[in-house]
Amino acid sequence: MPEIRVGWIARFIVACLILGAVAKFLGVPIVQKVASYPVFMVREVVVEGALYIDSEKICASAGIEPGINIFDVDLAGVAQALKNEYTAENFTVFRRLPQTVVIEVYERKPVALLNMKTLVGVDSEGVPLPHIGAGMIDSLPIISGISSVSSLSDSTTRVRLISGLRMLDRISSEAPAVYSRISEVDVTNMAEMGISLVDNGIRVIIGDQDWKSKIPKLDRIINEVTRRRDKVKTVDVRIPDKVIVTK
Repeated sequence: MPEIRVGWIARFIVACLILGAVAKFLGVPIVQKVASYPVFMVREVVVEGALYIDSEKICASAGIEPGINIFDVDLAGVAQALKNEYTAENFTVFRRLPQTVVIEVYERKPVALLNMKTLVGVDSEGVPLPHIGAGMIDSLPIISGISSVSSLSDSTTRVRLISGLRMLDRISSEAPAVYSRISEVDVTNMAEMGISLVDNGIRVIIGDQDWKSKIPKLDRIINEVTRRRDKVKTVDVRIPDKVIVTK
């Protein structure tokens, strides 16, 4: 049978567990003394799962000072402080003995940027992500027609946003070539909802109905229109089996 080698840290932890088990007989002070050993001083704070929030900012917000006793870290308090600062995210904080505190981040994925004087990220459920902004303008489409985060408390405004997000999702799955060309989605008026293309500025008016028949045809329609030499401003596909082009 191969020899199993156990590192000194593992042996130390096992010893601590044994001491804890006999603490009933030897008294609590011995456990407190072991917990205060320098080996249990925080040497590292590790952030896991952060894709969009800067890890250094999370560590700074957590406020865990290197060198403090790892058992003195208020795990629930740190998690709540992070939740208060990054309101759309969830955090779990735990100890990785003997010297590491781990902050695990459960992030919402941004799918677009809301154009509200400044750019604010938003996920597929319409939850604003204030820590996501202009830094992702090259990879996310912009949604216009929403004036502010507070306006999302209005049910009509929220319906317009959700409709725009769902249209983006449908285009992403059913017309990916078109999705990659989207610069902006206008949700100001649901009946006139549409997209603007980044490469030629054409606005494609899709509306809020019958996406099943419209969206799969978008790539073909746009390519046919853009092959013309005339400058095109809008392409309206709201009427079934009819394309209205405005120059």
